[in-house]
Amino acid sequence: MHHSNLIMILEALVVVGGIYMGVRTGGIGLGLWGAVGVLVLVFLFREQPGDIPSDAILVILAVITAASAMQAAGGIDYLVAVAERVIRAHPRAINFLAPLVTLLFCASAGTGNIIFPLLPVIYEVSYERGIRPERTLSTSVAASGVALAASPVSAAMAAFVGLTGDRGDALSLGQIIAITMPACIVGVLAAALFTLHWGKDLADDPIYQDRLAKGLVDPPASETGEDKKPLAPRAKPAAITFLIGVLVVVILGAFKDLLPSWTVDGKTQTLSLTTLLIMVMLAVALAVIYIGKVKPSEVLDAPLTKSGLTAIIALLGIAWLANTFIAANEDTVIGGLTNIAKSAPWFLAVGIFLVAAMTTSQSAAVNTMIPLGLSLGVGVPQLAAYLPAMGGVMTLPANGSQLTAVEIDKTGTTKIGKYVVNHSFLLPTIVMVVVSVIVGILLALVIG
Repeated sequence: MHHSNLIMILEALVVVGGIYMGVRTGGIGLGLWGAVGVLVLVFLFREQPGDIPSDAILVILAVITAASAMQAAGGIDYLVAVAERVIRAHPRAINFLAPLVTLLFCASAGTGNIIFPLLPVIYEVSYERGIRPERTLSTSVAASGVALAASPVSAAMAAFVGLTGDRGDALSLGQIIAITMPACIVGVLAAALFTLHWGKDLADDPIYQDRLAKGLVDPPASETGEDKKPLAPRAKPAAITFLIGVLVVVILGAFKDLLPSWTVDGKTQTLSLTTLLIMVMLAVALAVIYIGKVKPSEVLDAPLTKSGLTAIIALLGIAWLANTFIAANEDTVIGGLTNIAKSAPWFLAVGIFLVAAMTTSQSAAVNTMIPLGLSLGVGVPQLAAYLPAMGGVMTLPANGSQLTAVEIDKTGTTKIGKYVVNHSFLLPTIVMVVVSVIVGILLALVIG
């Protein structure tokens, strides 16, 4: 075996070992073991440390601060009450509504990060209805991964338009979205159907029953027969303030002309969506504190703050470990995918999925595999149909939304399995991506 291949296999074992031990330890242990993995790769294998996922960490911090302020003011209870009224007539609708709303929110805003404020509400509504939260959380997180393929304003879509715009068979942005959006919607519905009866119902789930017996999770109010706590008087205005903040991000994301821009070294730079989201959410947190008459200390005591901090530490260690491994072995891994795609062009969709999985970046997947597809003479409509494969970002449990969903789900149903890849999000992601790409290919035949 070639020396560099042996080194890569040993490094991969460090990554898998770090995640395995982190899952066994639980909570912030995931992040701490990830950081130990980085230490081993840097000092033992002399690899350069990869990028710290600072953008994702700061987004979680900002969104969780705003959501915790809203929780302290009773705003989450208010949103859950509203959502429940909608769903009560069709309790199973949450299985379909949660991921569809997530898909549309993320596609409108051009970022999967907009899912963070939705997660606590999805969890609470599912739990109150006695529905296993894993079913709705897993499909919603998977939907946030494919959503950027259906977004006219995402960085990944901008990269695709830029790469294919001067081809003879180039598509307009509207035509690309006409392929990807319906494809993603059908994919999301297929995954929701797949998870409809997934896992044991809460009444039969030994892990949940054990947590319930130990008092780690409160029984749903619908089961205890108690009247729900009356809503705090400021709950509604606090929730509305929060939703206005989310809406501002979605609108500014969709209409980039509204964003400030600057000329730096002769190039125009527009305010990034990540920076926008952080600024708006921190401002929303302050507004909610005043409108909801919440003490700043109560924000830190809100249950969501603890969940968010745990997710941040987990993300710091695990994503940093994955980034270090990929940066060190990019030529071998990406080069291998490129060679296969040359002999089987359809493999480009698999390539997009795998690059997204390894880099946890939709843009990296587009920038790596689409130029290869163009050089192989694959048509632009067909390449557009492959875009939902960027949902592969959810393959490894190294994303903020996955780690946050696991932390928020107090029933213990949403989890990262001890074998690393057997986590709650993998199968819904695969179902969603496969169905979306197949539907996309059929639409491409019509539109292209």
